[in-house]
Amino acid sequence: MTEVKIHDKYLVVIPKDVRETLGLKIGEKVDFIVEKGKAVIYPKRGSPASVKKVHGIIKHKRTIDEGIEDGYTAMGEEL
Repeated sequence: MTEVKIHDKYLVVIPKDVRETLGLKIGEKVDFIVEKGKAVIYPKRGSPASVKKVHGIIKHKRTIDEGIEDGYTAMGEEL
């Protein structure tokens, strides 16, 4: 665990070890979610490039965007 300080305007620097473990890149978006009294950070994945890598693996009858949303919903329900 790495301790960080909350700066002016509540800014927090994500420690290098956490960035590397999560594979975070500059400009990437993340979600902060409170789970059981703890803040959890989730990288927002699902860029067009990453979707193209898995396109066709999952069969669905709706749009890709709807399929991605279903996946995010399912992941949220498991937490």
